[in-house]
Amino acid sequence: MPSVNPVIDKAAVKPPVVQSVKSLLISLLRQPEGIAALLSDEVDGVVQPVLRQVDLAALHTLDARLFSSAASLLADWHSLENATELSSVWPAFWRVFWMTVSDSASAGTVAVPQVRVVKKPVATAAHPRAYRGTKYQPPKPAQAELDLCRWLADPRLLDAFFARHDFTVLPVLDAHGLVLPLAADTVPGSAALHFHRWRTLAQELPVLPDAFRRNFLWQLRVCSADQQLAWLQIWHQHNSLHGDEVSRSEKLVLLTRLCAMNAAQTHAAELALLLPEKRQNIFLRVLMREAQGQLSVQQMSAGQLMRLNGLTENDARFEIYLGGILRNLGRKVGMEYGLAGVLLFEMSGELELSEHQIDTMGECADVPVEMLIQACDRAGRSYYISLWRMCADMQGVAKLLRETDWMALTKTVADTLIGVMQNIVWWDDDDLRLRKWPAYLSVYPRFHAMLVQLQGARQEKFAMLWYQLIQDWDDPAGLSAAVDDALPLMHMLSQAPYSETIVYGGVLPNLISYLPADMRHHLPDLGTQFWSLFERACRRENDSRLLAYGIAGMAELSPALLWQGLQNAAPRLFHTLRLLGSLEYERRLQFMRGQMQTDWFACDWAALDPQTASQKILALSKLSKLDSPLPRRLRMHFEGEITLSEMQVQRHCKLTLARLPALRLRALEQAIWQDMDKSFQLREQCSSASHALRLLAGLDSDPSSNRKGLRHFLKDVKAGKPLNYLDHPLNLDWYAAHPCVNKTLWQKGLQKAAIIDGATVQLAFEQDPFEILKLGTYVGSCLSVGGFCNYSAVACLLDANKQVIYARNEKGRVIARQLVAIDEKDRLFCCDVYPYQCSPAMQAAFKSYDQELADLLGIKLYREEAGSNYDVVTVLAQGWWDDGPWIEE
Repeated sequence: MPSVNPVIDKAAVKPPVVQSVKSLLISLLRQPEGIAALLSDEVDGVVQPVLRQVDLAALHTLDARLFSSAASLLADWHSLENATELSSVWPAFWRVFWMTVSDSASAGTVAVPQVRVVKKPVATAAHPRAYRGTKYQPPKPAQAELDLCRWLADPRLLDAFFARHDFTVLPVLDAHGLVLPLAADTVPGSAALHFHRWRTLAQELPVLPDAFRRNFLWQLRVCSADQQLAWLQIWHQHNSLHGDEVSRSEKLVLLTRLCAMNAAQTHAAELALLLPEKRQNIFLRVLMREAQGQLSVQQMSAGQLMRLNGLTENDARFEIYLGGILRNLGRKVGMEYGLAGVLLFEMSGELELSEHQIDTMGECADVPVEMLIQACDRAGRSYYISLWRMCADMQGVAKLLRETDWMALTKTVADTLIGVMQNIVWWDDDDLRLRKWPAYLSVYPRFHAMLVQLQGARQEKFAMLWYQLIQDWDDPAGLSAAVDDALPLMHMLSQAPYSETIVYGGVLPNLISYLPADMRHHLPDLGTQFWSLFERACRRENDSRLLAYGIAGMAELSPALLWQGLQNAAPRLFHTLRLLGSLEYERRLQFMRGQMQTDWFACDWAALDPQTASQKILALSKLSKLDSPLPRRLRMHFEGEITLSEMQVQRHCKLTLARLPALRLRALEQAIWQDMDKSFQLREQCSSASHALRLLAGLDSDPSSNRKGLRHFLKDVKAGKPLNYLDHPLNLDWYAAHPCVNKTLWQKGLQKAAIIDGATVQLAFEQDPFEILKLGTYVGSCLSVGGFCNYSAVACLLDANKQVIYARNEKGRVIARQLVAIDEKDRLFCCDVYPYQCSPAMQAAFKSYDQELADLLGIKLYREEAGSNYDVVTVLAQGWWDDGPWIEE
């Protein structure tokens, strides 16, 4: 590679004070107001204050033709403005040219004066140059034959002037007015002439290859000598590399574009040349696409780039990683955080990589990579990028990862704890998250200390109880106090004699969150018998959901009633809460507000003496048609049939008051049923209507809830026409649109017996409409009473294109069920068999039944295949939960 002369310190050649004089003149020429000041009569007032500070001896070391006074430079500039002939002002032209070349090695632009642009004539009625239909056009402003000042102000115009000038007649002059020798047939450019300044600083000029001149020199025309030399070095490094010619040509183009985009950013080009040949072009392309060529030493060092290069052998992944890191750098996210994300993604083993996989809006200064990897390995799931992002999203995640003893946890527990963090960081709204996360960090150590004391399934239950408590907690200020009460209780329920698997759904969190603190403190004191009953009441998911709803509804308006029931009437309380939880939320609150005004709940029973309270209980029982809790002898005493002693009356009254909590709950249940059935009066007429009434009570007013359709059905039942929906005009229209579906066969279905695990099971279409509505309740799915998709149970009853298959054992009990339908292409569409835990033999029985049913109907079974689709419409119903096709494992 040709040698390049070092840049000599200019301060050693010219005194600093003289440099300041020249800088002042250049800065004045740089601004229009500065030019005006220099051309005014007050020029001495602008320049002389600085000149007076200059040592005259230092001034004598400069070329007198340039720096003897400001007036000589201004005279040259003035002569160029008025020049009509080039030869007379040629020396002045070059004096101004060399004066306006930047003298600083770090300068980014040439200090040239700005010339005022002649304004375009304004169109008027007299001179409507911009209007059509006129013959007269005002003359255009005359263009000066010699516009030297304008040319000096724009390097492009200057180079155009040089291109057409005959340098054999008027040669290039140096700063001293001497002819500057040029190579034969060489046309100088403004950028190339900058290298002339090195002649006075070194013995020889650097070699400028023709390729460098063609590709880089024009872009570097306004750059400092240091930047020009740096790009020359980069060009030589590129030329010294050997590789594919096409790749080298593309890289030269990319380097040229990078130089044009930002000539000062040589650091990026130098980094690119450190990479393997095949990745240099990738780096340059991504850099210009994502960062517009901007990359500083502080943003990315050579060592960091080489670490990134070593993280993957796949060029496509390297390109995506680099793009993400550069975008992150643009968001002020440090390189080290991005590298940690790339490392973790590579460790995750994920094969598919999206373009924005490692994009992030924030950073964490110290990502605990080892603990993060340990957490993911323990959980057995690829949470690498998720946890990496969380470290940046919320302060304290890194600390929590370090403080957790992941090796002491089971796989399920590790997964659960990560899920708690995800719920807070990503699913809570911004305001709640910012308040909840610090509160969570403060209580987590107490939970962790208890967690590691447990093992296996006991540890998993404790972690799940914690998950349920934190997930729905929306009062960060009260979290610490609640945890003080909840942790001992949850720790107790996670140990023997309590079940390892029952986790209570939302029941326990609602008890903790809705009960006042003075009651919540005493929850562990309720005793083993109560908590065993509590656990038994929460065995089924359906029951747990209804209990949780009921607790919220009762505790919100009457926590004392709930607490009395917990202490004195637990079995009756759980029954009442499930019934109360059947009501839709707004209806539940409205109902409870009304009940709190009745005598049963508005009366201050503690303020009454025992005998008066007992008499009032007897009167209310008769009014409500409830069995009286009074002992028979006490009732006879109040009715005058017998006479009891004072001691006997007190004893009987005490027993009566002990039964009051359960009686009030019975009164509440009676009121709930009356509220559900007040529009139909069906319970006395049809005992099987109770479930339908509860289902209706849980539907909201949205049309898609099918509330209107279920009300019409119940009114038809009251009128003695329970099957009216089968002949509804909309259902008949559906049959008319599907003539290949035999209505009689489709409504009757197929009856089939199967031997499963040694027992006979009957599979058949359900014909009882009230039983059809129980398809979710029987198997504990979301179509049950209080379920998220309870409206869909109504659709399965009302729509002609849907049927329910029940599998009943020898006692007639439903042990499995399946929903089937006919889609718009007349295919039998089969949904999943519920419950999911049913045996393979049961699933095989349903599979056989479905095929025989399709054969009976003369239609095909829908098969889930690539490109296939289906459309199961709602007919009479307004909404339906599409459970998807049954995909057999």
